[in-house]
Amino acid sequence: MLHTLTVPSDAAGIRLDVWLERSLDGCSRSLVKRLIDDGRCAVQPGLAKPGYPLRGGEQVTLEVPDIEPMSVEPEDLPLTVLFEDDELIVVDKAPGMVVHPAIGHARGTLVNALLGRYGRTLPDGAAWRPGLIHRLDQDTSGVICVARTPAALTAYQTMFKERLVQKRYLALVHGAPRADFLEHAGAIGRHPQDFRKRIVLPDGAPDAKAAYTSVVVRHRASGYSVVEARPKTGRTHQVRVHLAALGHPVLADGVYGRSDRWPVGADDAAPGVLRRHALHAWALRLPRPDGRDLELEAPVPADLAALVPRGIRPTAW
Repeated sequence: MLHTLTVPSDAAGIRLDVWLERSLDGCSRSLVKRLIDDGRCAVQPGLAKPGYPLRGGEQVTLEVPDIEPMSVEPEDLPLTVLFEDDELIVVDKAPGMVVHPAIGHARGTLVNALLGRYGRTLPDGAAWRPGLIHRLDQDTSGVICVARTPAALTAYQTMFKERLVQKRYLALVHGAPRADFLEHAGAIGRHPQDFRKRIVLPDGAPDAKAAYTSVVVRHRASGYSVVEARPKTGRTHQVRVHLAALGHPVLADGVYGRSDRWPVGADDAAPGVLRRHALHAWALRLPRPDGRDLELEAPVPADLAALVPRGIRPTAW
């Protein structure tokens, strides 16, 4: 789980490790120090030291590996279900919602909402992410699948791994692509200087994993374009990395783009201001046990709808 925090002014003078311990529930100072020493913490954006004295206003990023919380509590949270039957639940995840509990995010997650609606009947892929077949980044909205039985969990995870599931993302990107169809087949791995990021690596490089994304331009506007990205593989941050490598990073992507908001410097009250990366898991097609394909679509969310053509839909499968 990647945590990005802004240091408040009243924390000035406090050691970095002490402040992180206080800010993240369930995160001990010894764990914080170990993560910092392992290079998993950045302060705008250079690697940090445990004793770094905070000034206030810095942006601190800490990567905490998945650690099972003591318990996961059901919560009555809004949940938009696109499809459900005896073996599968498909949800339209809201932007900003963390998928499963982790240190610093014990409540308010998709898993808390699922347990609140369905009870403790979902199969354990791990105790803190019951039934989850795949994941989405916190700020990525859209289609996510959850299994209701152990057999379904195994079967659908295998389908994703074997690339039998087709995925389409809606993305708003900077600039105007040179053509209506683009593709990127660069292998992806962890950035050697910034643990938060993934980058395109030469084939055969250590940690390089094969990846392929095709991109269709759906609309060109002033300063940005609306594209449909079709990742064939499912690497971490794949769509964001490949779009940035093509020269058209996702709007409001502070990691791979130019700023964590768009337009940069716009008035807070101005319509169309984005404060999360403009990426939406738009549609998904997956095989079913009866041999038919299940096709699912998550409507364009409100914060993106004003920036895309009215009534836009994924292209036909």
